[in-house]
Amino acid sequence: MPDVVAIADQLGVGQFAVTGGSGGGPHALACAALLGDRVLRCLADVSIAPYPAEGLDWLAGMTDGNVEEFQAAIAGEAAIRVVAERERTTTLERLAAGRADFLGDSYEMSEADHAQMAKHLARITDHLTNGLAPGVDGWVDDDLAFAKPWGFEVSSIRVPVRLTYGRADTLVPAAHGDWLAAHIPAADAMVTDAGHLGDDATVEAEMAWLAGAVS
Repeated sequence: MPDVVAIADQLGVGQFAVTGGSGGGPHALACAALLGDRVLRCLADVSIAPYPAEGLDWLAGMTDGNVEEFQAAIAGEAAIRVVAERERTTTLERLAAGRADFLGDSYEMSEADHAQMAKHLARITDHLTNGLAPGVDGWVDDDLAFAKPWGFEVSSIRVPVRLTYGRADTLVPAAHGDWLAAHIPAADAMVTDAGHLGDDATVEAEMAWLAGAVS
């Protein structure tokens, strides 16, 4: 967390809210756990649970592509790098062709997610093309981190936490959100029928909560 503290200090920000989605969820939760009263609120959207998590079948319900990816991460850097390089090529080629099904064929998504992928394709293309342009080092580092202990217990979190996730998610199954909701003290869970990419209709409510405008 020293990098987050350094950025906040440089900007002159004493207290702040944090949010992270999907693989960003653990990083937001880490801030909530480790930065004490500097964090006002934490919103973790479709966040994975720690690996391993007692009582959670961690890979159950994940699409085949994610199962392969996380098994490779558990095996080590060489294995996950092969998977990430292959999937990076597929994603960039499909985005360049204007395809909304930009993930590899082994990543089966819900109908709700397919609709979101098509609706926000231009924005997604910008984000993923820029993010993947330098290579897969960041992807590899994240997956390796997910396969290791987080360095804190989510039960130690004392700041307000909202968890948002959907029952149709095939990348991070809802069981991960359920596990987090059961282990983070007083966590507020907002569960929908959406997939991994959420529902545009809930964004305003999520941001209002994060800003402290609503309880």
